[in-house]
Amino acid sequence: MDFTFSFLEEQIRKSKKPLLLTHVDPDGDALGSVMAMKNIIKDLGVVPGISLAGKIAAGLKLFDRTYFVPKANALEYDLIIILDTSNLNRTGLRDVDKPPLNTPVFIIDHHLKKEDHVFPANFHVLIKPDATATCEIIFDLLKQENRYISNIVASCLLLGIYTDSGGFFHSNTTPDLLRKVKELLKKGVLFKNITQVAFKGKSIGVLNFWGEKISQAVFYPKLKYIFAWLKQAELTNKGITGEEIGGLVNLLNMCDEADFSLLLTDTGDNKIKGSLRSSERKNVNVNIISRFMGGGGHKFAAGFELAGKIVDKGKFLRVKKV
Repeated sequence: MDFTFSFLEEQIRKSKKPLLLTHVDPDGDALGSVMAMKNIIKDLGVVPGISLAGKIAAGLKLFDRTYFVPKANALEYDLIIILDTSNLNRTGLRDVDKPPLNTPVFIIDHHLKKEDHVFPANFHVLIKPDATATCEIIFDLLKQENRYISNIVASCLLLGIYTDSGGFFHSNTTPDLLRKVKELLKKGVLFKNITQVAFKGKSIGVLNFWGEKISQAVFYPKLKYIFAWLKQAELTNKGITGEEIGGLVNLLNMCDEADFSLLLTDTGDNKIKGSLRSSERKNVNVNIISRFMGGGGHKFAAGFELAGKIVDKGKFLRVKKV
């Protein structure tokens, strides 16, 4: 069945209790797509609930939290819309994969899904890996049917596009994408507000910590990658949040000798988060590495999560399962 905005709208209008979800630790595209969809649904006369898991970056906390539902139960909703992930486990909510068969579930995402995963019949899935952001897909859905895009929806969509294109720095910034950005800006969006929210400045403490970690980074010439790791305890002791360390893996990827960069973070709760970056010039598909580790993402930007903790053995690291 074709995925159209008309069909989604039809299901929204039938719904009395819709729920919006995205992935754990939502970034600009995740939160931008959720907030854009929230306003679209609200304009249709329906009140949605929003469930977010993990931490929201400091700048992104500026968004309206009126509709946020703590500890939501997916089984209590008659419509579920999942944005910026097709991995149901990454929503941080139980029973997302077990809604009644009469409960429609919509997924809009731009990350590659696992090849062997089959969704139930009541799932309507739109995944476009070539899209720069989930917010771009929502924009396309609205434009295909000449739907009105309000100023607030345009602002949310532009936030997602701006962050997932790396401020229009990444290779996924195409002429077609910039034409869409131009159209969103015509809606009266204040571009400086988007940049301030998306890329909040770093403190001296954070910059010093970045420098410390970059100085400790190790280059492996055989596999041609650069690697760094950190512990949650280090961040806690210095008063630095996990969100504030974001961007370090991109700095590591600036190493000219390396084909890709890897940053591991021991979260302290028996989980290890991995971030991988490459570039169009280096042309290493880090998504393949990430998927091998149980994660996902894009060709040049991907991530994964492992159960366990990092044990420093001096010349090498070991992941200890717990």
